[in-house]
Amino acid sequence: MNVVFDDSQMEHNLSAAANVSPDHPVVISQFIDNAQEIDIDAVAHKGKLLVHAVSEHVENAGVHSGDATLVLPPFSLNDHDLARLKEIAQKVGKAFDISGPFNMQIIRKPPVDGKDAELKVIECNLRASRSFPFVSKVLGTNFIDVASAAIMDVDVPEPVDLMAIKRDYVAIKVPQFSWTRLPGADPFLGVEMASTGEVASFGKDIHEAYWAALLSVNGFKLPRPNSGFLIGGDVNRPEMVVVAKNLINLGFKLYTHCKLVDTTNGVSELTSSR
Repeated sequence: MNVVFDDSQMEHNLSAAANVSPDHPVVISQFIDNAQEIDIDAVAHKGKLLVHAVSEHVENAGVHSGDATLVLPPFSLNDHDLARLKEIAQKVGKAFDISGPFNMQIIRKPPVDGKDAELKVIECNLRASRSFPFVSKVLGTNFIDVASAAIMDVDVPEPVDLMAIKRDYVAIKVPQFSWTRLPGADPFLGVEMASTGEVASFGKDIHEAYWAALLSVNGFKLPRPNSGFLIGGDVNRPEMVVVAKNLINLGFKLYTHCKLVDTTNGVSELTSSR
């Protein structure tokens, strides 16, 4: 799976795919830029929605859901969008007459000209997802118990809207990567899953939960005061201004456009512009 941005990349990827599998077609989907991805984990019985959880991704759509940071309860979705997402889950459950667990990924395009945000279901799996244990713990309801009852048609509980309950905590699930243990691995996120595990943490707000989760994976450490940050990739994105200002206000120095150069004595040095 790849993302292409121009005709030359399209030709390269189609040629490579044809060489690998000439007897099978290639699926091409439109990539929606600057969109948000939302996960819905749910259980239905004979098409009727029993329980559902709406989790929000921190990363934009395009990063594989297994590599994304998952937040529950959502930190930026309003009640109107939550109601629309519940309605989508109800319609999907009814349309497929589901009895058991299912998981959906939904794209949310920001509202334009005062209109509602656009919501698109991009994937629906009739199975329990990797986030079922996470949402069960966070919402205090065992989704697998509910799914088992729905599948067996025994002691099926009444529907309950767990997302309507206000909570005084936030939980975040972050991915675990093993790039340092896998020689030659590409340490960049994309549409193919690269994580090898995950850790979830609770906090009184999104910042506390996120810090706790990050400190638990990948050998992440708090940066020392007055130290520097190296920023690469697309540093011209609008949100980088906000990130840069917040880091500067915290006392950090920022360096961009870093590159290695050879000095006269053969030693490589890191040069950058502040």
